[in-house]
Amino acid sequence: MIKIAVPNKGRMFKSTIELLKKSGYGPKELNERKLSLETNHDGIKILFMRTEEIGFYVESNIADLGITGYDIVVEKKFSIEKILDLNYGSCQLVLAGLKNKKIIDGIKIATKYRNITKDFLKKKGINAQIIDSQGATEIKPQLGLADFIIDITSTGTTLEVNGLLIYDVILKSNAILIGNKKSLNKKSEEISDIKLAIQSVISAENRSYLLFNLSKEILDKIIDKIPCMRAPTIVKTSNEKMVSVQTVVPTNEVSKIIKELKIFGASDILVLDIKRVVI
Repeated sequence: MIKIAVPNKGRMFKSTIELLKKSGYGPKELNERKLSLETNHDGIKILFMRTEEIGFYVESNIADLGITGYDIVVEKKFSIEKILDLNYGSCQLVLAGLKNKKIIDGIKIATKYRNITKDFLKKKGINAQIIDSQGATEIKPQLGLADFIIDITSTGTTLEVNGLLIYDVILKSNAILIGNKKSLNKKSEEISDIKLAIQSVISAENRSYLLFNLSKEILDKIIDKIPCMRAPTIVKTSNEKMVSVQTVVPTNEVSKIIKELKIFGASDILVLDIKRVVI
């Protein structure tokens, strides 16, 4: 049995469930009130937990794998293994404050990231008072409770609304897949399968499968210019003068590539979505 701990709510919840579904490990039924759910894959169970506690449960071998934020793992100093970076939940841990503030000895910094803040201050050689703040951190400088804050931001909008400027970026974070060290040894085959499935879904994101027909004569001239991951696949057709070309290209470049292919006489162009890519 493999147990995967995932966020029970918050900014990573929806993306995590979607990733697991695409990877073949989605819950049979989505009931957020249940703490444990069976998945579509025998022998794999999902555990719903608070994002901040997932690292602890993985470290304690209650869960074999977990999906949480990199910033939380760094702050809590969990003894786990980072397995994969996931393409969502991107944010930054920043030092922010009101305009024209100076970063000098004696300043007060409000944050829930005490360990990261200590390391940051030590690196900068600054003596400061750290004020624990578990909620509404952005308002504390305006209330005179702190000179600066160290907190997570995705777009910077909340900081701006509260009149705060970013003075320094301390850490860049996103969702990550983590594993228990003992589980990685005892259940290495099962975990490797899960890693491969998730990685293949991530690799397929923002990529499209492109198929088109082209004359052999033109192909020989442009083969090195055809976008691909490694090399395009060339297949014979019933017309001896034509070949079918199959390749994988960035989705945001599809229109540009099609325009160029048309110039070279490509025809029967098809663009398909990709669910997984195994490299």
